[in-house]
Amino acid sequence: MSFFEAFTGRENEEYDPRGPLFDRSLVVLVFLLLSLCLVMVYGASIYIGDLKMNDPGFFVKKQLAFIAAGLLAAAGIMLIPINFWYRSGRLYLPLLALVLCGLPLLVGSSVKGASRWINLGLFNFQPSELVKLVWIIFVAGYIQRHHEAISKVKVFIFPFLFFIPFATLLYLQRDFGSIVVLLGITFGMLFVAGGGLAVVIVSSFAAGLFLLAAIITNPYRIGRIVSYMDPWKDAENTGYQLTMGLMAYGRGGAEGQGIGNSVIKMNYIPEPHTDFIMAIWGEDAGFAGVSLVILLEFLLIAKICMLGFTAMRSKKMRDYMQGFFAFGVGLWFTGQTFINVGVSSGLLPTKGLTLPFISYGGSSLICMLMTMAVVIRISYERRKLYFKLQDLEIRTERGIRKSLTRYGGGSGRKKARKEDAPQEGVSEGGTSDTVVVKIPEEDIAKDGSLS
Repeated sequence: MSFFEAFTGRENEEYDPRGPLFDRSLVVLVFLLLSLCLVMVYGASIYIGDLKMNDPGFFVKKQLAFIAAGLLAAAGIMLIPINFWYRSGRLYLPLLALVLCGLPLLVGSSVKGASRWINLGLFNFQPSELVKLVWIIFVAGYIQRHHEAISKVKVFIFPFLFFIPFATLLYLQRDFGSIVVLLGITFGMLFVAGGGLAVVIVSSFAAGLFLLAAIITNPYRIGRIVSYMDPWKDAENTGYQLTMGLMAYGRGGAEGQGIGNSVIKMNYIPEPHTDFIMAIWGEDAGFAGVSLVILLEFLLIAKICMLGFTAMRSKKMRDYMQGFFAFGVGLWFTGQTFINVGVSSGLLPTKGLTLPFISYGGSSLICMLMTMAVVIRISYERRKLYFKLQDLEIRTERGIRKSLTRYGGGSGRKKARKEDAPQEGVSEGGTSDTVVVKIPEEDIAKDGSLS
């Protein structure tokens, strides 16, 4: 894969018929991240698991169960054609997601003042993670239907108007991070789809005013901004998490203290296996370990974006639904990776967003594995379609050669036969160089789905 292909895609797709029916590198990268996830969760939770549950491996066992549930859900999702998501994502899926998004306010459980979760017994489910997947499906389908008019203000602005109910419910749940991520995904997808620069700037300014109002009207958010500017000024209160995270990175150095040897995780930082897991990993594995995680996340995002841009630019198999879904997923993973690592290292104000395929928790992990199943399904459908088109081209070429052999140049009886029956191979009044190829009706019926 060329480095620039991840950002431009390929106009001419070519796949080896002897190769796999999907991009196996996507699966390999996901499993590498899941393997690192288990190592990192165990190293970060070994102390708190022993202290609270009398089992050092309690949290890593639960994470393994979440992975198994996510892989099982992903296996089912991969059986569903992309066309189903296109049809249902127009109305039914967004309405279902809106209902799910409102349930935590009615029957949800509150954690640290935020009502974002629904207690399912085995774990707390956070609907906003599923909303991200459904929202990308909705916007990708919307672009597929309106890509030629996306630069018009009313067409560009409609997804944001449709997003207002979701944003309101997420705001009431104090899930400000999900609002930021979803807005960023929407702006990115619509801008690449052809939204005019002036429209994007005005819309961004309006969204910025909304986000600013949401910050200044909540004292705890103002406190996070202040602690971000100078965490050491109030290191025992608002800046506590950030200062502990910075100390963890500092102790790790280049090579780290060794897996499980972190000191900061020992009651110095609350829930070290969740939002600040990267800081604990930085103390355990050092700069080398942190770089490995970021590299794997980057490679996965690059492969997803390459798939998306290729679907957008392909000459023979262009599909905006597939392309913009993959691109939206790339934006989602990029945003959450940047925010999670940025928060734990002091580059951004403190905000609780998971690191894709790494952070402890069931909702995010299961929904992201389901999302990757849709991405892999896109890769599978594109390769399957490519092989069908290749087969059709081969049979068409054989028909041409057969016609040329039968009606091609010559003299005597062959030329007389050609002149007597022009309707079979040569148009009326045509010459011997003008050949009309007739594809058998059974082949046309067989490949009618490709049109």
